[in-house]
Amino acid sequence: MNYLYLLFAVAHLAVGGLVVQSAAKQKSLGLWLLALVSVGLAYDNAILGIGEIMGAGDTLLQLNIVRFALHAFATPLMMMAGLTLARNTSVNWTWRRSMSILVYVTTLSCIAYGANEYLTGAEFKIADSGVMRYVLAESNGPPLAAITTMTFLIAFGIALYIQERSWWLLAGALTMFACATFQLGIIANLGEVLLMVSFLATAQKFTYINRAGYLAAVAAMNPEERATQAEAQRGRKRKSAIWNRGLAWVIFITLTIDTIAYYGSNFGDKAVYAAAKLAKSSEYMTHIYASNIYLMLFFVHAVASLYFYGIPRLRANIRAIHVYIGYGVFIFTMVSQSLIGMEPIHMITYVINWAFIAAHIVLSFRFMLQRVRRANVDPMLELTVSPHLREPIAK
Repeated sequence: MNYLYLLFAVAHLAVGGLVVQSAAKQKSLGLWLLALVSVGLAYDNAILGIGEIMGAGDTLLQLNIVRFALHAFATPLMMMAGLTLARNTSVNWTWRRSMSILVYVTTLSCIAYGANEYLTGAEFKIADSGVMRYVLAESNGPPLAAITTMTFLIAFGIALYIQERSWWLLAGALTMFACATFQLGIIANLGEVLLMVSFLATAQKFTYINRAGYLAAVAAMNPEERATQAEAQRGRKRKSAIWNRGLAWVIFITLTIDTIAYYGSNFGDKAVYAAAKLAKSSEYMTHIYASNIYLMLFFVHAVASLYFYGIPRLRANIRAIHVYIGYGVFIFTMVSQSLIGMEPIHMITYVINWAFIAAHIVLSFRFMLQRVRRANVDPMLELTVSPHLREPIAK
């Protein structure tokens, strides 16, 4: 019996109980969904904890299938819970109907993806190492539903930190994103506990508000208050954008290391890659860690950039072009990563991606030199402000 997993299960039930109290008090659907997630995670850890006692067999297999089903259904619900928490702090763009539609559609899509991957004709086997449990016989790549969910939570966490200096949700989402990306075994289960604690801490700090209450608060603001809040919001975003710009250089270094490790070791050859993976060679481990760190930081950088700059008006402005080139990097990174092993399409998209990266880096160097020559005057692209600070949100 693995007592750590059972301890995690108890922790999830404890957190779930406190979430239920907050949900009942605040009458919040998002928190009720979060309580459901806690129950699913408690079950997940409990089955992992008792797997050795039960041993391999049909009973354990069926219990693990239920575990996969709960993962497929419950994990994406975190996006809706995150949306609720962001709205509780009046993160204004989360009240747009387009954001509601995006979150709901993405949640349902991730549930459908998980159900298809885990429940539709999936075959299972006993895990090669670790606790006694069943896993997919053939993995279809990284856990896309979990990564998508964490990306949304990171976006909500960044907004919460900038607006309210509340770092709980961002820290929890980043921790869980790293665990999901690196697939760290029992450490990932600890990451789930920390994420749920971060949800609970945020839920208890900020009281639930509905759309009517939000609209009433917005309508009560006078023009001077709007202008003051808009300027304060730009200031907070500017400080965070400077840190995000530094993060981009770290991302470039990890991508360079990964590229050298992958292509310098001829990992494009499936036989070479399989042998290196089996031997856990230093080149293989360098590639794995560098690529995962790159993807994790890249998601954070891309989400933050979209939050800071939005979709700039397309015009002949070098800084707006710089932002769009960055979005191009994001698109072709996702495309090339999904086409690994499908040559020559993967190589074509990879080369296009590097062309976008090179253009992005050249312009970044140009802007850096401009800042140096102008004695740290930073001609940053205009940062977005919440729509209600420009005009009242539509009912």
